[in-house]
Amino acid sequence: MLCNGGSEKKDKIIEIFTDEEIKILNVSLKNHRLKAIILLALGTGLREGELLGLKWTDIDFENKQLKVERSVKQVYIIAADGSKEFKTIEQLPKSKTSIRSVPIPSTLIHVLKEHKTMQKCEKLKAGASYIDNNYVFSTDLGKVINARNLTRSYERLLKKANIPYRKFHSLKHTYATKLFERKEPLKTVQILLGHSDISTTSNIYTHVMPKEKVNAAEKLNDLFI
Repeated sequence: MLCNGGSEKKDKIIEIFTDEEIKILNVSLKNHRLKAIILLALGTGLREGELLGLKWTDIDFENKQLKVERSVKQVYIIAADGSKEFKTIEQLPKSKTSIRSVPIPSTLIHVLKEHKTMQKCEKLKAGASYIDNNYVFSTDLGKVINARNLTRSYERLLKKANIPYRKFHSLKHTYATKLFERKEPLKTVQILLGHSDISTTSNIYTHVMPKEKVNAAEKLNDLFI
């Protein structure tokens, strides 16, 4: 589903998944290794780097929420001799407001617990080869997931499910759009997404809800009766 605006300045196109595509995705994710990370992206709106930076100490199962305190980024470090080394670095999120607590939908708590059990099994299987960084999402050897590999696996999943390709970031856009469709206030969505300015949220998402604009206008009908 493509949504774009009508301003003189060309708006960035926001791509989101339809409700039907989300249903298909849910079925396709059964027993899939990406199940927890994709559903958590859809259910919390976290960015890719924030998801990869999550540690189990950030997950509060009892209160059904998580803390965003770091982001993971993979970069090339260039040495003085010109050689390059690919490294994974932990950094603070984009802004102060990006450091936040986000509620987890109740139905995803079980998904996360299943994922944790799977991870424990992988740890036992790997033995001494396992690197325990306490990341929620890691390889079968405990290493940080390579963002490129995540993208490739995600692409293959969508292709197999016959869902048109949309960037991983579209999961975040879908989260925000679905909240707006369910009448959540702009300020609430801003806080959940970690945007520092409410105008950022407004500029990105208000044009993806033409039906909401129509509904708003319809509420004025009583004035003309």
